Amino acid sequence: MSTFPVVRDLVINRERMFAALKKVKAWIPIDGTYDLGPGPRLAESKRQWAYELSKCMTCGVCLESCPNVNDKTTFIGPVAISQVRLFNTHPTGEMNKHERLEALMEDGGIEGRGNSQNCVRSCPKGIPLTTSIAAMNLETTKHLFKKWLSM
Repeated sequence: MSTFPVVRDLVINRERMFAALKKVKAWIPIDGTYDLGPGPRLAESKRQWAYELSKCMTCGVCLESCPNVNDKTTFIGPVAISQVRLFNTHPTGEMNKHERLEALMEDGGIEGRGNSQNCVRSCPKGIPLTTSIAAMNLETTKHLFKKWLSM
């Protein structure tokens, strides 16, 4: 693997990928650890494709195969963009949607992508990464215009 620094035999440093996930806040924050009861339900159609995105095992193969992810760029990669789509879909995660979209709009965010589609071909779980990238490109554009119009 050339994207991730080698630590030793069969061990690589995936900090770049984890830093990208931190940058886009790829989690759903909750207040406290107590039992909050059943969470909000997703519509079946949303649940089915959210399940596809949730299959990601953060292996980093999509980053390795992406020509836009290298030591000369700060592109966060397809895995972080896809996780933004997943967490923005969830009713609880949607509360922080604008923060995630803002992170995608920063330097190294969604503007650094291309359309080689290597990530989809190489993903061992068959996650539709380019579909997520296209959807997040649309969402960031909408967010930008809403922000611009509210000024």
